[in-house]
Amino acid sequence: MKGELYGWRRYGVVLLGMLLTGGVCSAAIPFTIDQRGTFGPTAFQAQSQVEALLALAICFAIATGIASVVGRLVNAAVGLFVLGAGLWVIRMRSGTIEDLAFAEGSLGLVALETALWGVLVAGATIVILRIAGPLTDIDAKDDGNSSPPEPSRWGLRGAAAGFLVLPAVWLIARSELQGQTMMAVVLGSMVVGLVGRLLSPHAQPRLLFASPCLFGAIGHVLGLLFVHDPLSVAFVTQSIPAVSLPMPLDYAAGSLMGVAMGLGWAKSFLHDEDEAAEASARGQ
Repeated sequence: MKGELYGWRRYGVVLLGMLLTGGVCSAAIPFTIDQRGTFGPTAFQAQSQVEALLALAICFAIATGIASVVGRLVNAAVGLFVLGAGLWVIRMRSGTIEDLAFAEGSLGLVALETALWGVLVAGATIVILRIAGPLTDIDAKDDGNSSPPEPSRWGLRGAAAGFLVLPAVWLIARSELQGQTMMAVVLGSMVVGLVGRLLSPHAQPRLLFASPCLFGAIGHVLGLLFVHDPLSVAFVTQSIPAVSLPMPLDYAAGSLMGVAMGLGWAKSFLHDEDEAAEASARGQ
């Protein structure tokens, strides 16, 4: 059935998938209420951390199943985008660095939760690629071999492009507003998807979608090193580094959506390179 949907059917499946993943993920929102009675910025700030983590993990697993079906009908990158859209629903209801600061939260726990989301995103990527099938525009052959060597197969070189999300966040995120931090991660992840695809053109993006989350965790660790005052004081004095403003769900949802768009963006560059190579061959 894969690859049979075109036109309005294709967009209908994507829209339905986004609605379903959003509905499933929204079921985890009540479990994120923090000690102040508001929707907290992280699971570790929730009144019951265990319940919040379990609720998020279960909803994410169900949403991954829905995204796998969408990926099977369209392609894996679209399925991963749909999964990110589901997480975006939770993010837009959760708190910001301001809520974290005045709830006496910890950037160290934020870094840990961001890294945990990176692990979940990597697992979901592998599952969706397995169920939906590999991206058909990526040729596994490398230098004439039937398959690339192991590090190349996992796209480790491309995943290293994940560090680009940090300068993007530093440039774009000027406040703690949800829309701004989310957009900073999405745009940064688009660049990660583009550069990662160009660096590893023959490898399926098994680790690429998770890389912005993992480097985002490093950004929070850097913030932890530079913020010496209590977090509430640092927020008031605006001394929290910009790379620490996005919350874990910013990185989880933003990396899934942004990298998927970046991979689509990369097609035009790779297409131009292929055409140039063919033209050169014909000239010879």
